[in-house]
Amino acid sequence: MVKVELKEVTKFYGDIRGVEDINLSINEGEYLAVLGPTGSGKTTTMYLVAGLLMPSKGSILFNEEDVSQIKAEDRDVGFVFEEYNLFPRMTVESNVLFGPTVKDLDIVESTKISRELLALLNISGKEPNFPDEISGGQKQRVALARAIVSNAKILVMDDPLRALDAKIREILQVELRKLVKDLGITCIHATHDTQEAMRVADRIAVFKDGKIEQIGTPEEVYNHPNSLYVAEFLGESSKIEGRIDTVKGEKYLVLSDSSRINVDTDLKKGTEAIGLIPSELIDVYAIGEKKNLNYHNIFEATLVDIRCVGEFNELELEIYGTKFKAKDLIGKEIPLEKNSTVLVATDKDDFRIFPIEEGRK
Repeated sequence: MVKVELKEVTKFYGDIRGVEDINLSINEGEYLAVLGPTGSGKTTTMYLVAGLLMPSKGSILFNEEDVSQIKAEDRDVGFVFEEYNLFPRMTVESNVLFGPTVKDLDIVESTKISRELLALLNISGKEPNFPDEISGGQKQRVALARAIVSNAKILVMDDPLRALDAKIREILQVELRKLVKDLGITCIHATHDTQEAMRVADRIAVFKDGKIEQIGTPEEVYNHPNSLYVAEFLGESSKIEGRIDTVKGEKYLVLSDSSRINVDTDLKKGTEAIGLIPSELIDVYAIGEKKNLNYHNIFEATLVDIRCVGEFNELELEIYGTKFKAKDLIGKEIPLEKNSTVLVATDKDDFRIFPIEEGRK
């Protein structure tokens, strides 16, 4: 297994910065998700690790060996692109065995490994088919097998599932993680999809403007985002502004109408702040349930709109004159009529609190 390190890595395209001063350590056998919007530096980082780009500054190390100027074909890195890039006039098996053939590896052993991989990926029997004879999900599995079978010690994937429909994408996310872990390969997976990153990764590196904004386990970056940018990027949330107050050791976000929300924050009394809460952390109840609830915050709210989205209802609520979004499981006994009054309940640590200056950057 291979440990990957990026030290002060910077890449410029002329005067345009791709990434700058990236410091990143990926442990042996770790599955790292690189998460961020278009233009945040994800693809540049993937290309630098794979050797498809050379850094303008800094070093890239595999097991403490500097590979910064080593060409892609000599790095033992398997690369999976979003567009599959299969050879259209080669069969599935020929596509998978292309790397071993070029590298002059034992073709009998490579064929055995290839067929084992295709079985693991649930596409056995497709070996004689050409790319235009298989589905998009199957093409992506072939691309993955091709990347691994060439004796790759590191797997680099640039938004590999983006072009697939939601159901196939979710299935492949689970298969990908299991396969990578079973093989013991160090994996770097770039994606713009928060749920995908959460589902596959041991750790997530959140990118912004060519730099790493935060890195940690899925639980760490979700529950303890270190910036408003990370908190907003990791899920659909609602925001409310106010000022921090302290009463008997408890912190509150005091709104413009003097309403108070109990919050958990290190910000000092008097600080102007933004409170952000993910929609899935807002609990909604019928008015008559109040006596049975045990939360730090219980508010009355107006149900402005409701939409059925699979197993969830998406609720649009108005609380203290501010619109909030919530998700609730279908079948829960709450009033579903628009403009009805409901109870909204939250705990103080459900809110992510940031200085209001962050929202103005």
